[in-house]
Amino acid sequence: MARSTTGSSSSGFWAWAVGLLFGLAIGIPSFGPKGGVAFGVAMAVVVGVAFGATRKRVDDGADGKP
Repeated sequence: MARSTTGSSSSGFWAWAVGLLFGLAIGIPSFGPKGGVAFGVAMAVVVGVAFGATRKRVDDGADGKP
């Protein structure tokens, strides 16, 4: 049976949350309500991807061993 080598699914959640809060804190005063939310979501995506919140699972049997 294959095991996942990544941790729990919430291990990278902090990166999305930090990116969103950081983006909202900067975006809303700079761009207004609509532009600030868009900036916040964009920052959440950037920080989430940068800190590896979107890791993919790795198969344990990829080396050909059963």
